[in-house]
Amino acid sequence: MPPLAVTTGLFEAHLTVADLDRSITFYRDVVGLEPALHVPERAAAFFWVGGPGRAMLGLWSIGSAPMALSLHVALDTPLGDVLRVSDRLRAAGLTPLSFFGEETDEPSVIGWMPAAAVYLRDPDGHLLEFLAMLDEPPRPEAGIVPWSQWEPVAVAIAAHEGDRHELRPLFEEAEDSAPALDASIDEGDVLVAVGGGRVLGHVQLISAGGRCEIKNLAVLGAHRGRGLGRALVEAAAEAARRSGATTLTVATAAADVGNLRFYQRCGFRLRSVERDAFTPATGYPDDILIGGIALRDRVWLDLELDAS
Repeated sequence: MPPLAVTTGLFEAHLTVADLDRSITFYRDVVGLEPALHVPERAAAFFWVGGPGRAMLGLWSIGSAPMALSLHVALDTPLGDVLRVSDRLRAAGLTPLSFFGEETDEPSVIGWMPAAAVYLRDPDGHLLEFLAMLDEPPRPEAGIVPWSQWEPVAVAIAAHEGDRHELRPLFEEAEDSAPALDASIDEGDVLVAVGGGRVLGHVQLISAGGRCEIKNLAVLGAHRGRGLGRALVEAAAEAARRSGATTLTVATAAADVGNLRFYQRCGFRLRSVERDAFTPATGYPDDILIGGIALRDRVWLDLELDAS
């Protein structure tokens, strides 16, 4: 028989809870859902998931009833947040779990979907899942593995020969000033990481005397955390050596502690701080925050290149 109707998604799910006020606090303040409606006379509360009108989670109090169900709800979550949520859960005093219910510090990857997910138990024992679909072909033969063991698609790094502006969305991942990007996007050389028939990341390299500078580097969100950024840095370093450069430099925001950590793990050392580099005068809005830190100063790092 034909389908009863065309369905495009799951709109709502409902959980039973023992203490409604406790669960309201948990889902509002810990999970971060937006309250939609509280109906005290029915001992129920409802939350928007993904914004008003997108999807809904209902909570229903069973009070002191001796029987309860342990249910499972998955929340569609950006991959970047799935990769960070284990640390955030631990900071909140909660235990992140793997697909198999074991403590973890990284997502599980479900190969047949494929998706990355981190789990936790709510105050009533319901299983919550923060899940991000991966922008890759399904690989059911891989099973379910930790993120660190999920093999990414085969990637090749090569010089980009096409129109530089087709890469602008990637460049914008690493540059918040449109005027600064307009002035620099056509400079130097660009290497791209290509996998599955598409560009997954890039690095822009500019030569000046005996130095080369990494001007812009970015990796698509769905492919971060797997060594692709480091591979692009290593390719840039090799290209700089071939050009005769003895030093590879890079600059990043002092507020971006993630980038500072990344480049130092790649072997770069701190060289100098350029104060007030990011201002409205240079095309940067004055209200940009990175991890709660105002975008203001620029940090320069360098890497001495061995002759080879």
